[in-house]
Amino acid sequence: MSADFLFSFLLFFQVQIESIKESGFYKMLSEKYPEVAKDISDPKQMDKEVQEIIEVTGLNFDDLAQFTITVEGLDGISNASKEGRSPKLGSEVDFAFSAKVKGDLDAMKMFSFLLNKISEEKGEDFRKKVEGSITRKEKSTSITLPSELLEQDFSDTDFRISISKDGNYSQVQFGLPDNMETAQAAIDLNSSLACVNAMAKDRQITLGIKVDPAVWERPEFNSQQQNPLFAGLANSVKGIREFGLSVSFREESLGVEICVNCKDTQSALGLWTVAQGGLGMAQLAMAQEGGQAPSILSRIKTQAVDRNVFVRVDILEEDLNEFERMSLLPQQNESAGSKGAPGDSDPMVGKAAPPVRTKLLDGTPFNLAEHKGKVVVLDFWATWCGPCVRALPELMENMSDFSSKEAILVAVNQGESKKVISQFLKNKKLTDLIVAMDKNQNIGRDYQVQGIPKTVVIDTKGVVRHVHVGFSSGMGTRLKSEIQALLKK
Repeated sequence: MSADFLFSFLLFFQVQIESIKESGFYKMLSEKYPEVAKDISDPKQMDKEVQEIIEVTGLNFDDLAQFTITVEGLDGISNASKEGRSPKLGSEVDFAFSAKVKGDLDAMKMFSFLLNKISEEKGEDFRKKVEGSITRKEKSTSITLPSELLEQDFSDTDFRISISKDGNYSQVQFGLPDNMETAQAAIDLNSSLACVNAMAKDRQITLGIKVDPAVWERPEFNSQQQNPLFAGLANSVKGIREFGLSVSFREESLGVEICVNCKDTQSALGLWTVAQGGLGMAQLAMAQEGGQAPSILSRIKTQAVDRNVFVRVDILEEDLNEFERMSLLPQQNESAGSKGAPGDSDPMVGKAAPPVRTKLLDGTPFNLAEHKGKVVVLDFWATWCGPCVRALPELMENMSDFSSKEAILVAVNQGESKKVISQFLKNKKLTDLIVAMDKNQNIGRDYQVQGIPKTVVIDTKGVVRHVHVGFSSGMGTRLKSEIQALLKK
């Protein structure tokens, strides 16, 4: 973001991970969309430094119960704007991080790790200086990291790390030494922001932002005042002082709530009128001409209470199913594709396969035209797609019965980066899989991919013979039979 947009502000962000994982809705999501619950606790997935920290402290990401971040723009933040640079932590931005972890973290092991790194970079004398800052107070152990360890453009102050025992949990804090206790008090009070305190009490994800009124004095909010509609919207927006978002993982639903705190009740009423009108127009637009409007749209509620404007909705499992049918979410049903039609009734069957020219994951060029004379299986997939993940090993196992001169399997990834794909293949032990990159999903569009996995079988002459959308048990065996039949022709 350009420094021209820097204003004083206050941000509060908290995630209660342990509570989320205990909810019924999260458990349903984990079963329906397995990649939602990716195992991030495997140290092999981490950078080398993170692996070392995990090893020396016993920290496990599965044990992370909660974390909170507060960021506040101080008076000096205007200096950064004038000088055209990002604000510095300390004099211009106050930052505090707090995490609650199950179990007993070994503070001295973690600090020893840091000291060893400091010794490598700054020398033994500097290490001793930092080591002398370690203090112990009751159940808390702290260390101060001098500003010289951080980039000069990033920070101009020292930072303190504190680890303490809190019942069956360990508390980790990171922030400015002089403000640690104040920051923790704000976290314990669940933030002083009015919008945060007004939202659902059973929330597990909380975001609150205090907006500097000077933001609304920018030229873009004062132009086109001759347009009554724009002027009304701009004047309503100018009354906003805080913005809040909360997510509540419950047993059978996901509660989403937006709260906007205004300078007075008149501003709140004006903003509510705009929100209510916008919602009505959206409902009308999606329902006109027999179009399919998701049922969730009719359950979105708006409300103005004193200086707060609320927008609330409960997302149900039925809504996710409806989003899948409307292709608003990736298809996750194992036995059916996005349209539920039998695979070989696909309009592509019997037609020449669209050309494919791309690069494989290792950078090797791939041209479908160069593989005529063999059966080519294109499997469109992504790492976040549960059925795709289950399908790949079965497809690979059954394809292994054919030589590379007879048939090949090419997994066409939809839109993901090399880093994500490589890490996934390594974790799943699928490194032998041939992966073609389709970053912009142009190949997917040519092959009319609307739901994944989508498996396209192309014969030795370059004609599409079979199309399967979705995954069901035994699909690998069926694919093997289809290939055998095509090779006999």
